[in-house]
Amino acid sequence: MICNTVRRRIHAIIWSGLLSLPIQPLVFADSDLPEASESVRPARIELTDESILFGEIIDLHDGTLYVTTTLMGDVEIPLAAIRYLDSDQEIELLTKDQKTLKLSALRMADGEVLLAEENTLDVGQLDVANPEEWEEGHGYHVTGRATSALEVNRGNTETDQFDADFETILESRRDRITMRGDYEEASAIDRSTDGSGEMISETKTTADNWRLVGKYDYFLSDPRNYLGVNLGFSADKFADVKGRSYFGPYYGRKVLTRESLQLDAEIGVSYVATNFESADDDEYTGLNINLTGETEFFDGSLTLYFRQVNIVNLSSMEKSIYRTTLGLRFPLLLGLEGAAEASADYDGGAAEGKEKLDETFKFRVGYSW
Repeated sequence: MICNTVRRRIHAIIWSGLLSLPIQPLVFADSDLPEASESVRPARIELTDESILFGEIIDLHDGTLYVTTTLMGDVEIPLAAIRYLDSDQEIELLTKDQKTLKLSALRMADGEVLLAEENTLDVGQLDVANPEEWEEGHGYHVTGRATSALEVNRGNTETDQFDADFETILESRRDRITMRGDYEEASAIDRSTDGSGEMISETKTTADNWRLVGKYDYFLSDPRNYLGVNLGFSADKFADVKGRSYFGPYYGRKVLTRESLQLDAEIGVSYVATNFESADDDEYTGLNINLTGETEFFDGSLTLYFRQVNIVNLSSMEKSIYRTTLGLRFPLLLGLEGAAEASADYDGGAAEGKEKLDETFKFRVGYSW
């Protein structure tokens, strides 16, 4: 205990002395420092490679410090790469054991946060900075989006197509609820003349399907791991599917958790039951494998998203279901959001003689929250 106290005191003395010494490695001149208020100077950060950065601390989570600088813009710095940090910014820190620290200034040295009365805290215990209420365990963080696409074509063949989808996610420190659904309807009007020259019109429905999915995730002691259960319903007139439902548990892991790069992977089992319009009904137990991810580009202006849902029929592999969605979201005017999306749905359980693969390319417009 005495050795630790002496070591911390030495660190504090060394750190104070270093702030007054000229540094030879990469150092930005005062003119390069980000603008700051008169009472708060930019944070000074020395890395383990002896580089020096000046900037404003904007966030901290998942073991990474986020700093905005004048020369390099937003910079992400692993906490393990910081040798010394000195900031006069007021900051609130939430630890992994849900303790809150309200600091008038932030000091770090050799992997420790320097606190009052010579106390220290290992940086590995830090969770987030300036946490929102839901991050402190109160309520849910709600996000989502709703989009639609409409196509009208008039000519020798008249076509009308409408589809809509939505997704909303409620996430807290202990659990997560996800709901998503989509609907598609399309028709075509063929115009021709009979033997007497009279115009004949015939309307044909070319698409009529919908899908609704609900998921519940419960985070374990390591919140990157979770147990969940999903429930899905769907129908597709042109696959002869009057109604299909599936239900089952799964184990999931947040493989990538950065705000700009996220990936969830899940594996479990599902009981699938299908009612056909004319064919014999079917049911089976399958292996459920899901991948959900997204990544941001150009400071969040573009978002590439990916979703893969697999329900593998263990008794008949050719009757498995595979759904792949890949899209690019981007902001439009007046708060609208656009998305260019490609999807491929393989329904191995479609009735005999029905098309099993459905490929679509869509441009969607909607809102996000």
